[in-house]
Amino acid sequence: MGHKLLTWGVRNYLRRQVRKRPPLPLDGLDPKKVQRVLLINSTALGDLLFSTPAIRALKETYPHWRLDLLVNPSYAALMQQNPHLERLIPFPGRSWRLLGLMRELKRESYDLVIILHGNDPEATLLAWSAGSPYIIGSAYSPLSFAYAAKVERKDPFQHAIERRLDFVRLLGADAPDKRMQLFLTPKELIRAEVLAIRHFGENPAVVAAFHPFGSGRYKWWPPESYAALGNHLHETYGAAILLISGPGDRQEAESLAGRLAGPVLVTGGRPLPEVAAFLKHCHLFVGNDSGPLHLALALGVPSLALLGADHPRRIGPHAVDWGTFLYRKEEVCPQEHCLNQKCPDNKCLQAIRVGEAADLIRTWWQPRFKAEQSGGKGEKGKR
Repeated sequence: MGHKLLTWGVRNYLRRQVRKRPPLPLDGLDPKKVQRVLLINSTALGDLLFSTPAIRALKETYPHWRLDLLVNPSYAALMQQNPHLERLIPFPGRSWRLLGLMRELKRESYDLVIILHGNDPEATLLAWSAGSPYIIGSAYSPLSFAYAAKVERKDPFQHAIERRLDFVRLLGADAPDKRMQLFLTPKELIRAEVLAIRHFGENPAVVAAFHPFGSGRYKWWPPESYAALGNHLHETYGAAILLISGPGDRQEAESLAGRLAGPVLVTGGRPLPEVAAFLKHCHLFVGNDSGPLHLALALGVPSLALLGADHPRRIGPHAVDWGTFLYRKEEVCPQEHCLNQKCPDNKCLQAIRVGEAADLIRTWWQPRFKAEQSGGKGEKGKR
């Protein structure tokens, strides 16, 4: 069923349901009586990590609330160790299995539902199925008439982390610390360390992680630029390269690995918790606008983001001193709105030169790395 047709069908269904059971004003919700809360974040990895400060804020403000998360099953393993969550519910995608999940959510009797990020119409349909008269969601959803509270974007350049915090600020929760969070087990970290030693030796001078791919080629910095930067890092710092790739782009990752002079390990679709544990051992991350970029930032890895399609104020490093970026879109592209997957030529990313990235690594990352190696805290600062 097409997206437009499904939206039409769900809209008509929910309009009938809302007449029978209208949403209640949010100010009628008594936080002391709330016991179970359903959070919906069923889309991409970056979207999920952007939501972790809001999840933490809710649990710290209301420790007696049980927080369940409806999540994309591809990323559920990364949330299993999150101490703020009670249960993970896999999102079945656009299929008839939605009907079974709707029945299951209705039985759970949630007091409150918050759609932190989810593609309509499925997210709103599932939120309504949970049975609560209190749903918080985006004011820009075509199904927002079913919500008790509709959250508008305060600023077109508001960061995705702040947008999600706005959902829980309505409930009196907030996070002075805006850092994303990811929790790994000691077993995962030890396994990654053993594999890293096997590939890179006992004490590699520097391990730099690259993620040259992403959800669409319009977001990719040219592979030849990654090859040149990787060889520069090996020549200058003795760097080995962890090349992050999924099963779908493994062949391209292997091709890029063949152009790198130093030691290289291609992840090639390893489980995400294992990739995250590898990242935790890295000294530097360089990557496109993609899930691994936000994964590295959540793990505290010094990260250089190479951005083009979206603005760094919306999706770049936020409120941390270990993230920086390069962005040239406004200088080279006349389009007011990015053409996204239809972009015929991502000259915004091609405009970022290898020398720029190398210089930024030298001036921003190198002093931090040297200070950390000598036992200091590193120099703070973000581009």
